[in-house]
Amino acid sequence: MISTLLLYSLIAGIIAGSLCGCTGTICGRMKLSTIAFTMAHAALAGSALSLLLGLNYLITGMLFAVLTAIILGPLSDILRISLDTASMSLFSIYNALTFIFLIMSPGPTLSSEKVGGILWGSILAITPTYLTILITVSIIYVMVLQIFWGRISSILFDPRLAEAEGVNVKFYTYMLLILAGMIIVFTLKITGGFLVFSLLFIPSATSIQVSRSLKGMILTSSIIGGLSSTIGIMISFIFNLPVGSCIVIGAATIFAATSIISSMIRSRVIGCERIEIGC
Repeated sequence: MISTLLLYSLIAGIIAGSLCGCTGTICGRMKLSTIAFTMAHAALAGSALSLLLGLNYLITGMLFAVLTAIILGPLSDILRISLDTASMSLFSIYNALTFIFLIMSPGPTLSSEKVGGILWGSILAITPTYLTILITVSIIYVMVLQIFWGRISSILFDPRLAEAEGVNVKFYTYMLLILAGMIIVFTLKITGGFLVFSLLFIPSATSIQVSRSLKGMILTSSIIGGLSSTIGIMISFIFNLPVGSCIVIGAATIFAATSIISSMIRSRVIGCERIEIGC
């Protein structure tokens, strides 16, 4: 039983971590990190609402995240404020709604396993059905990137230049945001709502230390995201700690180690260059 649960958790963690790493890099390149952060908390608020109404958390979380991706642009235009300002305003509202929904939920909600899974993740929530859905979502995600990579890569390189070349930048931006919302919602079961953004951001930040090319950063962040999840899940099993927190600690450890090694390599290269110049 434990071995099967561990196997399901590892597979789900690797897939979710890889998708989060890839999504974090894409959002970072498009300067959409703040929006992704807000969408993560939108999914959290939607999941909390599911406890109040007795609904499926995937449906309400997805609804909140996707609606956030759709309304943010028009909302910033109507209010004449920047996207970042609109995002952080909604982020604050979603945080408030999350706790309101949790307090209003019937029964001893705050001590229940469901709330723990929503806030900081749970290995026990990994079921064969969830794993099947996660694999399906990952296949769709990879197919979309592969089919539209030419246009997406041009947007990631320079949105203005891509628009001048006739690429519908807004369409692909919203498409990527909706995909990001799907990834965030399905990762909630593993990391929890408060920590999912860490799995989006830290592998992406780590990949910058390792690679300089766009494809290299996306591939590296995917690998680091999957590795972070693997390390975190193993730590969670061994020490009986919250899985989401352990995954973030694993990702942060990889980031710290990579930063130190990268700094040492750069120092050595600079030292060699100085020696060559001196000679």
